[in-house]
Amino acid sequence: MPTPSWNLAIAVVFLMGIAFGYILQREKIVATMLSCYVALIVTQATSGSLQAYLEGSKTFNQFWLNLHASPFTVRVLIFMAVITLLSAKSGVSGGKTKGLLSPIEIVVFSILTTGLIVGSIFYFLPVETRDTFAANSKLAALIINHYTWWVILPVVVLIGLGFIRKGSSSSD
Repeated sequence: MPTPSWNLAIAVVFLMGIAFGYILQREKIVATMLSCYVALIVTQATSGSLQAYLEGSKTFNQFWLNLHASPFTVRVLIFMAVITLLSAKSGVSGGKTKGLLSPIEIVVFSILTTGLIVGSIFYFLPVETRDTFAANSKLAALIINHYTWWVILPVVVLIGLGFIRKGSSSSD
């Protein structure tokens, strides 16, 4: 019996992302998407210092740790913690929508947000490991090889739908 591939795992993550988007609705999935961008910035800015602290090479008020946590683990923990905290506790939300476009928006924003999260996690991996994932999984290769698009497209879609929504509301 063949073992499941990474393609299956990635597809399940995307399906869970779409289901999560339907549960949250558009305003929270947009907030989650924006939280991903903030989390990327915070992760890049703080992961080196936190890594040094966890390795014991930096101290905080005479206190230090020696956990031997990998840079990947530290980055993913920071990234997911910031997303979770901002999405759940920030009070940030997108605009409420109604109409035919709303279910389509939810699916699109859910896919783009999930792709941004999965792609970012892949980019926290060492290059050799990332290349191995890309070689062994078509979906991983799609996400890894087009990571720039996963970062740019959510913003483009958000702005584009804003123009479409504004144009349709002014004609009412």
